[in-house]
Amino acid sequence: MSIVHRPSDETLAAFAAGRLDEGLAVVVACHVEADHECRRRLRELQAVQGALLETVEPVAMASGPSHAATAAPAEPASAAAPMSETGMPKVLRPYGFGPWRPIGIRIAMRRVEVPGADARVFMLRAGPGIALPHHKHTGFEWTTILAGAYEHEYGRYAAGDFDEADAEHDHTPRVDPVEGCTCIVAMTGSVQLQGWLGRLLQPLVRF
Repeated sequence: MSIVHRPSDETLAAFAAGRLDEGLAVVVACHVEADHECRRRLRELQAVQGALLETVEPVAMASGPSHAATAAPAEPASAAAPMSETGMPKVLRPYGFGPWRPIGIRIAMRRVEVPGADARVFMLRAGPGIALPHHKHTGFEWTTILAGAYEHEYGRYAAGDFDEADAEHDHTPRVDPVEGCTCIVAMTGSVQLQGWLGRLLQPLVRF
């Protein structure tokens, strides 16, 4: 696993401080679990924030899945930590999953149940060579690639990579022609499909 794309410093600092929405944090945690370099950066940030916390009054920490999402990635220290036996990140174990359901030709989605999250979290599985419609967003679309790869205007994203898009980005993802792609996505706002085909399909888009 050779990871090229990582969260921005701003995103990782917010994750380390527990300031992210739970849904966005889950997707960041999936990336951190797979990436040795990102875990190293996270430990540095947590050390700095820990030092700062010594100067303020202590407060109670939350428990449950939210705590699991931010704590689990800091445990492993070896390079390129693998996913679990089923290919699912270990950090997802506290969460429930909906069934896979088709949303297009050779494209399927399953929801990830993240209590308390404002962001919608789901896994997406697309067959080899699939090209998604050109689209942009009104909020965030954060993605961690679990298997396979895709590419778009901002680069190629393979297993373990983190794709951090917001309302400033518009793209046309094209799935790897051999491997296909499975990823986990957290999204806020809405998807806005572009072009005549996108306008035709827009009423069908509900994720």
